[in-house]
Amino acid sequence: MVCHRALTKRRLLKYGVTLAFFTLLAQVYFHKDEVKLNKHDIIQKYSKLYSPRGPLTRRPSTPPANVQQLLESMNKRRDRVRKVCSDPDIRRKSEELSDHTLVSRMHHFVYCPVEKSASTFWRRFLYQLEFTNPMQSPFNVSVREAYDGMTSRVKVFEKGKKLKKLLEAATKVIFVRDPFYRLFSAYVDKLMSPNPFYWELWGLPATRKYRPEKQALKGAKLCGSNVTFPEFIHLVTDELWLEESHVMPISRMCDPCGFNYTVIGKLETFTRDTRLVLEYLGLNENQVGLDRMSHDVFSDAVRDSVTDALSDSWLNMTLKCVSRTEVARRIWRKLQLRGFISWRLNFELRPEDVKTLQSGDFIDILEAAAKASAEFQDLRFQKRQALQEALKSLKSWQYDEIMRIFTADFLMFGYNSSELLGNLHNVKTTGAFDWWKDWDLSALV
Repeated sequence: MVCHRALTKRRLLKYGVTLAFFTLLAQVYFHKDEVKLNKHDIIQKYSKLYSPRGPLTRRPSTPPANVQQLLESMNKRRDRVRKVCSDPDIRRKSEELSDHTLVSRMHHFVYCPVEKSASTFWRRFLYQLEFTNPMQSPFNVSVREAYDGMTSRVKVFEKGKKLKKLLEAATKVIFVRDPFYRLFSAYVDKLMSPNPFYWELWGLPATRKYRPEKQALKGAKLCGSNVTFPEFIHLVTDELWLEESHVMPISRMCDPCGFNYTVIGKLETFTRDTRLVLEYLGLNENQVGLDRMSHDVFSDAVRDSVTDALSDSWLNMTLKCVSRTEVARRIWRKLQLRGFISWRLNFELRPEDVKTLQSGDFIDILEAAAKASAEFQDLRFQKRQALQEALKSLKSWQYDEIMRIFTADFLMFGYNSSELLGNLHNVKTTGAFDWWKDWDLSALV
């Protein structure tokens, strides 16, 4: 009897373990299917909310201007720079180009990179110019190739007479941007998005220096992952503007007073000004895919936002500070703040989805959301709203510091600060930087 009972217990235990094992397998199998189905459900939901628009019609096309009109516009920009540079309090002339200036000697092309002003695009452009014949779209070049794949042959090492000869024969190009938008872009791209490197490089020093000691030693603050825009600007005006290319004044970095740039392009008129660069270099618009620029820009922004953030190397560092869900939500909000995904689309991923979320699946979801988003005017509105909310959070002395440091940039390139700052007291707070909540602008439209 005793043996029989022991045998029965062993059989029951064996059956129990077997049943548990197959139950676990079934849960894993069906959960896997559920995640896959959930991805497609989300994509379908976005598509139903808004009729998908073709990538080429998502933003209004820029009507081509004739070459004479482009040249006249550029002459006015160069005249403005010369006039501002005649002021001895502003003029800062150098005998050499900055050490990060790039050159294609074969095509007589000199470019001074301005971070947060399409510099990655122009680095890719230069790569194609140097290594691809015939020229192809810059977006066919990976970011890594653009930064690491070019040798010292694109660096400017000439000095004195040799430098003068190089510059006289070259098409010299610089692209600029409104200082407020440029600073805001640096914050969104490097600190609000999941970026453990810049959290440590900028976020951590800012929170430690400008927060009360007790607050600076709590939770995520040890990582610098929740640095605010005012704290970032405080660090910029204290020290970063002197040495960090992402926030250094263009007048300090590329010396417009010392070198007469052929093309002073603006991010606000990017396509039009790029046409002029191509004209000078004798290139066809089709060679660089200018007609599909809008599609390439948002597709590249999505992939760039996800690939590094969800890589094992980044996640190992990021997850020490924030959860996987927060990583995904930060990426989503970053693309909303940059004007790629409409505020009308909610973040649909559940915590259980995010646990097993792969880069490819997330890219598919984000691209579907971007393609299904609102019209260009709506996206432009939400982008400006986010910037104004960020600016409204600053102290009055911080506006003064920005204006002092970037005075030459505002004057040289014709940017009017009053357009952004004049009505900030009427700007409503919509929670643009609270990525845990869906962004709601319905009260403003």
